Amino acid sequence: MGRYSFSSPADRYGVRPWFRVGELDVTTPVLVVALSVMSMLLRAISREAWLRLVLIPDDVRSGQVWRIVTWPFANDVDIWTVITLAVFWYFGTQIEGLMGRSRFVWFLGLLTVIPGIVATVVDVPAFGIRPVEFGVFLVFIAEYPYIRFFFGIPAWVLGAVFFGIEVLQLVGDRNSEGLIFLFVTLAVAALTARSFGLLDNVSWIPRLPIPGSGMKKLRSGWSTRGASQVRGDRPSGRSRRSSASGDVVKGPWSDRRLGGSLPTPPPDADAGDEAELDALLDKINATGIDGLSGAEKRRLNELSKRLRDRR
Repeated sequence: MGRYSFSSPADRYGVRPWFRVGELDVTTPVLVVALSVMSMLLRAISREAWLRLVLIPDDVRSGQVWRIVTWPFANDVDIWTVITLAVFWYFGTQIEGLMGRSRFVWFLGLLTVIPGIVATVVDVPAFGIRPVEFGVFLVFIAEYPYIRFFFGIPAWVLGAVFFGIEVLQLVGDRNSEGLIFLFVTLAVAALTARSFGLLDNVSWIPRLPIPGSGMKKLRSGWSTRGASQVRGDRPSGRSRRSSASGDVVKGPWSDRRLGGSLPTPPPDADAGDEAELDALLDKINATGIDGLSGAEKRRLNELSKRLRDRR
């Protein structure tokens, strides 16, 4: 089980749903996936109605501007779309947990509208969740470049391979407009994620004053309850985590943030580690996550992971 066990990202981050349908928490990724599945059903029922969701540049220029927003929801009916939606749900929930619910909506909105406008200008039809999913996936990899997927492959290697394949396909097709669309999509994803407090390890990407960037950072919202949750304690009642520690997410990969495992300390180190973690959390409460140095952030990740692993 260990390495390949499955853990819901929503459970890990305690993402607050927009609403509930029975026992289902409808978070932003769940809502996007549901709308995409509905578009697949719509395509089976009426292809003409489905086509009204597709970004067709001439139609947008003629006044059908809603297509700039609806194009990711115009999905084909095939197994690859199902896989893409599953990937988007999993990694989208991770990013929503790091950004916060409202910021993630802004992130997806910008990742849809700006590439949609560019597609209209360069005359590239667009449809399907794939470009948005690819942007979300690469943001996750940029945030956690050294976690390991199946067979111990580092995330950054996997991201480089997928990106290379996308570029080679477009170059082979002599699709320069498609290349522009791809690079714009990834640039928007990176700039927005950086502006919303992620990608601290790629400081060369500028932070921009984009809509939503002034909201409180989820990852800096530590509290006394958050401290116990970082250590792995069970929350009381239906309380949920309001922050993420920034360490490796649990899923079909190993729990190694920097490509190596931490030595297991003796049991009597618990009290010292918890005291050090409390001190770091107190500093975050006073100054925010940006008040920590790089070494302190790494130490926070190390301590939170170590304390959880002991339970």
